[in-house]
Amino acid sequence: MGQKTARVFLLFFLIGIGLGIAGGWLSGRILLPPMEQTREEAAPRKMPQKQSPLSPRSEEQPAFLTLYFSDEEAMFLRPERRTLEGPAADKAAAVIGELIRGPESEDLVRTMPPNVVLRKVWVEDGVAYVDFSREFQTEHWGGSTGDTFTLFSVVNSLTELPGIEAVQFLVEGKVEEAALGHTDTTEPIRRREDLIIRE
Repeated sequence: MGQKTARVFLLFFLIGIGLGIAGGWLSGRILLPPMEQTREEAAPRKMPQKQSPLSPRSEEQPAFLTLYFSDEEAMFLRPERRTLEGPAADKAAAVIGELIRGPESEDLVRTMPPNVVLRKVWVEDGVAYVDFSREFQTEHWGGSTGDTFTLFSVVNSLTELPGIEAVQFLVEGKVEEAALGHTDTTEPIRRREDLIIRE
């Protein structure tokens, strides 16, 4: 009788162990081997890399500017196109910088003193306020024609930009009666198409 009881007990014991293992497997208590765990945890971390946005540099577009320089006879202003690679957050400042740098064509003449510094430029209510260093006056070559071509080189170039209809000149932060000695610069100056000749 003792042996029979021992066999029944052993049978139930083995059945209990089997049920325990099956229950643990179904409830997820059985741990995966370390390698499989590593693969499951690493997968989600790689997903954001595939969905990362494009770099801002890939969306940059070149800026196209139209500048006006004097012809060799100082009769007209002629356009010269420039392409600026990358974004031009402040195109007005870029225009002035390119005018100071001078023309690329040998048939055109510079209209700005090479040592002048753009102190500041901003746009308000359709007017571009352009503040130059004192060299705008002291290093200018003078004369009424030089005065006209310098001022309207700036005005006509800036008014090519959307939102700019006129230009107010300042020297060292101040509005002057005639910044270059001849043309009135106390008020904003508007574009003059009659000075432009196009090829």
